[in-house]
Amino acid sequence: MATLVKIVEREFLLRTAMREKAPLIMAAGGSEWPVHILDLKAQSLTIAHNAPIALLRKGIGLDFRYNVRGQTIAFRTASLEPGDKTLVVAMPDKVYKNLSRRYARLPPPGDLTVSFAFAGERYDLDFPPSRVFTATEEHQLSPDFEPSDLRGLMAEFERKAAVLASDYGVVMYKDKTPEGPIEILASTTGRSFYLPAMMAGVPISDPFAERTILTRDDFLSYFIEEEGLEPDFSEDELIRLERARRNDGVLSELLVPILFQDYAIGYVTVINRQAGLPPFDLRVVEIFNGFSRALSWSLKLHGYFKGAPKLDESYRTEVEDVSAGGLLFACRDERLIQALKDGTSVTVRIGARRRTVNAAGNIRRHYAEATEGFFGIEFTAMEPEDFRFLFEYLYGRPFTDEDSESIEGVRILRP
Repeated sequence: MATLVKIVEREFLLRTAMREKAPLIMAAGGSEWPVHILDLKAQSLTIAHNAPIALLRKGIGLDFRYNVRGQTIAFRTASLEPGDKTLVVAMPDKVYKNLSRRYARLPPPGDLTVSFAFAGERYDLDFPPSRVFTATEEHQLSPDFEPSDLRGLMAEFERKAAVLASDYGVVMYKDKTPEGPIEILASTTGRSFYLPAMMAGVPISDPFAERTILTRDDFLSYFIEEEGLEPDFSEDELIRLERARRNDGVLSELLVPILFQDYAIGYVTVINRQAGLPPFDLRVVEIFNGFSRALSWSLKLHGYFKGAPKLDESYRTEVEDVSAGGLLFACRDERLIQALKDGTSVTVRIGARRRTVNAAGNIRRHYAEATEGFFGIEFTAMEPEDFRFLFEYLYGRPFTDEDSESIEGVRILRP
């Protein structure tokens, strides 16, 4: 049975793992990564890892488990200082030992029905639609910007932009629509227009783990599919676009769409026309993408969408397998595939034997392409009586104390 360890034993178990270089498993980005502890301090742990840094953004919650001296240890903590090879995380408040194995996954019973909805309210807004759904949540926001103070947020944007660029601002689509290929592509795809240096032109590839910037292929496809140009002429059109930016005196440029749910509500523009300033690097893209998300959240907090009609949308799932701790489902809705990001909070409704079970959960991405994806939902909270019912319904046996002390039982019943 799982036991919550005391502070002294917590330090002993973690120091033993560090001293013996015990391999830990870190769950991040829908995958598991081998890591080990390099250093232990009163308020933090330093972890060696080989996971993509984009999965370890500051503030995100991470799950760890490992075996030491015959005991299975598990804990959850937050990323403090992500790095390419090392990661500093907060000292976990709670560490459990002697956890049993995860619940077995089973094919879905014939009478099982499952639907889910994005957590929070959905709005019907008079803004340009975007092909992506952006489920921004407070824990996903950049620590560089504070959304609760809108004036302070704008002042911080201006302070950061003034150091890097000669021109900057925020444009809302309240009384206008996207104009020209750059604005149209940014708003429909949710990706940023990034011109790091004029001589380099539009990037050939996107270096980010998740699609973040517009590439040459994005523009070429737009000219062919949306404007009806032949492939040879589409390349000429892109060259003309780059030449127009150069003739306008642009040395570096970044345009970041401001996304809210499935709408583009505006954009952030940062342009450098001043010789002597360094070209925009990828850190500049990260900074102002973070500002865009914080601004979207801040506008919601300050009533920008107040009075807009609400939508009540839920999505039926094609369940592939299910356990008492979560489920795996297939998705063939292209727009929904774009929306289902790792860590997105959802509410789940499970129907079984004329009973409805409600749960909170997080999306865990398993595999996704443009037209088909398979996604996991990891349950994070459920009423104890619903959890007991679901367990007994799936496994056909009584729910025991040992079951409640499993890894998933601790996570769901003791959030």
